[in-house]
Amino acid sequence: MSSDKVNPSAHGWGVAAIVIALAIIANVTAYSIHQATYLKPDAKPDAKVEAPKH
Repeated sequence: MSSDKVNPSAHGWGVAAIVIALAIIANVTAYSIHQATYLKPDAKPDAKVEAPKH
């Protein structure tokens, strides 16, 4: 067992920064995909699709 003192507040900040950066990148990516692909429920589709006749 080591007799070195451990300062718990000094460890893990690099990993925490990487995790936070990845979370921010994931949210920005998801938002940009959402903005590019979202269609409002009342929006008319670009391509006209005929309904099947019964």
